[in-house]
Amino acid sequence: MGPHTWHSLGARLALWYVLVTLGSFLVAGAAFALRMQASMQQEGQRSAESALERYRLALENGGTGALQSLFDCSPGPRPGLALRLTDERDVELFGVASDDASRRVAAAPNERDGPGRLPLEWHVARAEVSQRRTLALAVRDEPAGHLWRELRETSWLIFGLGLGVAVFGAMVITRRTLQPVTDLARATRQIVESGDLGLRVETRASTDELVQLTQLFNRMLAKNESLVKAMRESLDYVAHDLRTPLTRLRAGAELALREAPDLERGRDALAAAIEESDRVLGMLTTLTDIVEAEAGAMRLYRQAEDLGALVREAIELYEFVSKEAGVNIVTHIGSDAKIFADRRRISQVCANLIDNAIKYTAAGGRIEVAVFSDGSSSVLRISDTGVGIAAEDRARVWERLFRADRSRGEPGLGLGLSLVKAVVEAHGGGVKLESELGAGSMFEVRLPRVFA
Repeated sequence: MGPHTWHSLGARLALWYVLVTLGSFLVAGAAFALRMQASMQQEGQRSAESALERYRLALENGGTGALQSLFDCSPGPRPGLALRLTDERDVELFGVASDDASRRVAAAPNERDGPGRLPLEWHVARAEVSQRRTLALAVRDEPAGHLWRELRETSWLIFGLGLGVAVFGAMVITRRTLQPVTDLARATRQIVESGDLGLRVETRASTDELVQLTQLFNRMLAKNESLVKAMRESLDYVAHDLRTPLTRLRAGAELALREAPDLERGRDALAAAIEESDRVLGMLTTLTDIVEAEAGAMRLYRQAEDLGALVREAIELYEFVSKEAGVNIVTHIGSDAKIFADRRRISQVCANLIDNAIKYTAAGGRIEVAVFSDGSSSVLRISDTGVGIAAEDRARVWERLFRADRSRGEPGLGLGLSLVKAVVEAHGGGVKLESELGAGSMFEVRLPRVFA
């Protein structure tokens, strides 16, 4: 047992359990003892008063001689029995006792409480008789005395057994109760030491709070593992996508330096460098926008807008691109899809979705763009007849820098859909995807509707 054992949570819980258990034993024992005491006192007092009534009748009918005769005729040994007759000034007129203790009790003040209180096995009864006299009877209840001694011995025995049960129960219950916490600490230590986020804490089939904590901890580990995995993949994608423009930029600069000075070649090299720099800056800017939107820190300059008008502008922007790709765009745009949004950001959303649909739809394909209101939402729905998305990739298309295998050959950074989701959710909306591999995809954006 280490020096810090008694400062542990388990030790404190065990101590509290022992104290509460023993306290319960003591309270229950005290209540039982008080109840027994009251019951025995009442029964003994009734017996004393019944005996006193017999002596009172003998005194009234035959005087002190009859009282003495009745006392002498008591059957069997008479330990702890005394009679005392006094006048109104408490002067003893008659007294008889089986022993000195009985005589002292009979002559004691009529009090059971206080410094001179009677022992529990003694009972005193008093009654007023003729000529303003008082007859007192003191009797000792021997069985009650034995019972009290046995009760005290039994109480100590029960207390000892209770202490043992409390300590054993505290050890067992505390160990079983804190087992999930112990497993949690052990797993955390192993994860910290090994760095393996794949470790999990064993859980039991229970619904108590500690087991729920363990389950939540496992869920957190799984989420952290997936986030770290996604971060590593994102870093790989960033490194891959940045390597190409930076390599081109360096190669163009080296080529311009190696060749003979030529103004035209220098201009071309600078233009290529600017183009590649813009590509890198665009990627970093988009990543920053996504992070800000997901963190709730994106500045949104909101005003009332017509979602249909923003979509028309985006379609006009990509009209030449769609014709060049041989893709036909069909529109169904309603007039009642009003939103309260940042015009520039929602235009980005529309442009990214339309560009994505054109990029993955083969020549001769078709894209349908619909804008309508649905209850409290304004909806943008873009459907295409493109390559579609595999089932295992649908949940990941919204992740930063994720690009499915079928899209690797297409230009892009894998940030468009991530930006769409982040911006829409920053506006209090939501996104939805339905797709079938080889049959096309449907992207839906829902934004809070503004009622004019």
